Amino acid sequence: MTEPSMNYQVIKRDDWRKLGQPTAKDVKSELTPKVLSELKAFNDQISLDEVDAIYKPLVAYIKTQYQQYGQDRKVQAEFLKQPQTPSPFVIGIAGSVAVGKTTTAQLLQYLLQAEFGEAEVALATTDGFLRSNADLAEKGITARKGFPESYNMPALLEFVDAIKDGEDEIRAPKYSHDISDVLPDEYDDFKRPKIFILEGINTLQATPDAPVYLSDFFDLSIYLDADTDLIAHWYLDRFVALLNQTAQTQDPNNFFYSWTQMPFDQAVSQARQVWETVNLPNLEEYILPTRERADLILHKTVGHIIDEIWLRKF
Repeated sequence: MTEPSMNYQVIKRDDWRKLGQPTAKDVKSELTPKVLSELKAFNDQISLDEVDAIYKPLVAYIKTQYQQYGQDRKVQAEFLKQPQTPSPFVIGIAGSVAVGKTTTAQLLQYLLQAEFGEAEVALATTDGFLRSNADLAEKGITARKGFPESYNMPALLEFVDAIKDGEDEIRAPKYSHDISDVLPDEYDDFKRPKIFILEGINTLQATPDAPVYLSDFFDLSIYLDADTDLIAHWYLDRFVALLNQTAQTQDPNNFFYSWTQMPFDQAVSQARQVWETVNLPNLEEYILPTRERADLILHKTVGHIIDEIWLRKF
């Protein structure tokens, strides 16, 4: 297991469970196993005990940070003798492919909506800011999809800048994992929530030719961490589940359809090669080196169970 840097306090699962105050609204009766299964990403693992042990204290911590954020903005506005303008509290969630970012983001959104109201907590992913497959092919970087150069970073920076500026309405391009491409002229619209969650593998990365990091716009950043061998296992496990699902639907437009037309062992072998030549280098060269920029690191072990929380001390 990777050791945390000296600027993190390591909190064990059982100790973290005891922290924080009870939420203003008890969501336990609403968060049934069925609801939880709908919140989690495809083939991910999450339990109600994980919610109690990890996510409820995390929501309590986010609430303290949100309150402090409001106080800081109030003090600054008073010092400048300017009116306090609305600006959402932005949470960035980073980590490798297949580590469980989507589940964490969607579960946090659900729990925070129970606290602040459904319209007050929004969620977007950076996937929509990937360049289209046609654009990647034209630039000759199809094999680099997911790497920093495959994103339209100027557009993504403009998006988060608009969020922090408190614009009345902003929009993010949509991405379909079924076809593994950006959906042309389709957007998600957001109307200035109190809290905005942005999830993606690149949320803590530097932006080429820009003086700011994407994370400069975040008020709290979270990194999901696990041993690389475990992430590889989760990646291949998800691939097999998607392969089986696509084999049942037999949709030729689905990204995984071509793999269903070859022997199973060959498809898995190709998926392993994609991990070793694309996702693993991306993790080791561009994603993992950003981990220590996070304010809080959720370290996972077998079964997607979070065993430690690394909280930045300074």
